[in-house]
Amino acid sequence: MDTGLLVARLFLGLPFIVWGYQKLRGGEAKIAPLIAALGVPDATALAYLVGLCELLGGLAVLLGYPVRTVGVLLGLWCLLTGYLEHRGNPTELMKNVTMAGGFFALAATGAGGLALFGGAPGGLLGWLR
Repeated sequence: MDTGLLVARLFLGLPFIVWGYQKLRGGEAKIAPLIAALGVPDATALAYLVGLCELLGGLAVLLGYPVRTVGVLLGLWCLLTGYLEHRGNPTELMKNVTMAGGFFALAATGAGGLALFGGAPGGLLGWLR
């Protein structure tokens, strides 16, 4: 089971690491106009923030900590971006819904034993799962 959860974390985390890295390395120019079309001020800064969230979220999933918290957040992220950006394209929308399901399943099961801190540290970091 631990190996299966590690593989699931790789498949779910790596795309977000790549997408976040790309946005932080100049790819923000592609999504800033999409963000600006939503009427959000300072779309470029928000595009960089999106890239940072994707990169850190993907790393957290890959490392397996705090996978329950990040799993819920990235699942909601996928549903929100699917609705806002892909509702006109059923294939892209279903891709986002499918990824959300994977993140919610990961949040429900946890990271498994092959994760940073075994997926559940003690001490001060124990509250963040």
